[in-house]
Amino acid sequence: MRGTCAASRRAGGYSLIECLLVLALIASASAIGTPMAASAIAEERARQAAGFVASRFRLARERAAATGAAEGVVFDSVASTWTFRVCADGNGNGVRRGELATVDACVEGPHAMAALFGTVQIARDVSIPDPGGGPASPDPVRFGASDVATFTPHGTATAGTVFLLSAAGTQYAVRVAGITGRTRVLRYDSGSSQWEAQ
Repeated sequence: MRGTCAASRRAGGYSLIECLLVLALIASASAIGTPMAASAIAEERARQAAGFVASRFRLARERAAATGAAEGVVFDSVASTWTFRVCADGNGNGVRRGELATVDACVEGPHAMAALFGTVQIARDVSIPDPGGGPASPDPVRFGASDVATFTPHGTATAGTVFLLSAAGTQYAVRVAGITGRTRVLRYDSGSSQWEAQ
């Protein structure tokens, strides 16, 4: 009779040891899954940030063609933090840093990557080769000495690259071609050690 009561109690629930074992398995799965989820989120934010920068370049190119006035994406570094803004040429001589406060009006920005995309930064991992085959440089913004990507009404642009880095170390590059003004987004694949178009 004692065996029957024990069997009926057992069929109606779980023992404390079984519950603890299930909780331990859940905790282990969470411990493994949390870093993977954080890495995936960081990767997605970096992809979105690269897409956002590329969209600002494309929009500046389209507006320059539509209005007949050059537009520039101006990058500024303050205390090692990069921001950018979109500015329009006000006097027909291109977007110039010295005229931003008086003649060339900024129509958008400044945008800070961290404010929009969490831990994504305009930054460069120098251990990753340059997408153009040149020497690796710590400079994450390469649009000449002025750090301005200018798009003309004729479709040309300042050739250059801006690099974005996720908290997980994923490196993106947004490149502008000088002759056509076209924009490409590249992602560095550490597995193949190659830059891949996105």
